[in-house]
Amino acid sequence: MLKEAQCKEGILRCHPDLSLPAVSLTRDSVDEQRAVGLVSMDSAERTLLLGLCARYRQRFGFPFVICARANTLESIGRALRERVNGQLAHERERGIEEVKKICSLRLRQILQPNSERSTDAHKL
Repeated sequence: MLKEAQCKEGILRCHPDLSLPAVSLTRDSVDEQRAVGLVSMDSAERTLLLGLCARYRQRFGFPFVICARANTLESIGRALRERVNGQLAHERERGIEEVKKICSLRLRQILQPNSERSTDAHKL
């Protein structure tokens, strides 16, 4: 069980932090974060988000992961404020579920490039 948890945390640690400079992000991540408004936040919003992300990473040892495409700027902020106080096992599983959503949506975009950009990650 411990090895499985370590593997999952390794996957989460490979994921980029939200709203950090675009140099560390793939084009897909930049596009997804731009679409939800993470790129155009004002400095106060960015400072708050980066502070919460840093607290989250310090507490759990991996970044806060959420499927930006399936959320709004407000719902991302709400989820981060709630999840930063969560339990490690729950956050590990929640993060992996978010990675699955991201992968599903990106895979659908590759396989069905002309279809509408759906945010429903469960219909693949």
